[in-house]
Amino acid sequence: MYTKNPWTTTILTAAAGKHRMIEDGDQKYFTIPASPTTGILYITENNPEFISGQIRVRGRDNGSYPFNYLEMIDAVFGKEDNTIEVCSGMIRKYRSTSCYTVDINPEVNPDLVDDAQKLSSVLNTRFNRWRGDPPYNGKTAKQMYGTNPPSSIKLLQAGARVCKVGSLMFLLLGPQNYQWHPKGVKRIGCIAFTVVPNNEFRALNIYYKYAEALDSTRYVSND
Repeated sequence: MYTKNPWTTTILTAAAGKHRMIEDGDQKYFTIPASPTTGILYITENNPEFISGQIRVRGRDNGSYPFNYLEMIDAVFGKEDNTIEVCSGMIRKYRSTSCYTVDINPEVNPDLVDDAQKLSSVLNTRFNRWRGDPPYNGKTAKQMYGTNPPSSIKLLQAGARVCKVGSLMFLLLGPQNYQWHPKGVKRIGCIAFTVVPNNEFRALNIYYKYAEALDSTRYVSND
């Protein structure tokens, strides 16, 4: 039952030998350790198209990804070199990566200085994966970029345009269960993060591009 969806097959392949089935009365859970972070991800039998879970991570300074976050993505969902990383910040200072980096701040030396809400100079359907970690409150956005926080739906619209059908998209936000998504894209997961030692809560919203949208300006919520 869990192999009917392409993205689920990706997870099963990447997590081979690590997953297990748990039964609790009439409910069945397919569980995956979120290593090297601390936590458990799961899919339920009655909703095999959606992945949930809770993870505990140690935070980094300067708006960077938490420790082991990217390693967890690779371990659970499979590594993908043809990835575009928007709001990339200082990612290359703490991890060797082949991803294509985009940031509006030229001081962090991205591959492309551009507004991640537009990606105006990036061709359509170029990438196999999209990741974004925008500033998620006004104070952080002003301090780091001198701007307002970007629109999550505009980030996803631009990301969906430059990704191929079959791509996974990872949007790390503050404590926001973000259900909206562009047409041709489906939200397939929401994972809660506890960030220590600063006691933050963050949410990883996961999307799957299943088709080319006829109208890229429209968006829906069907969770």
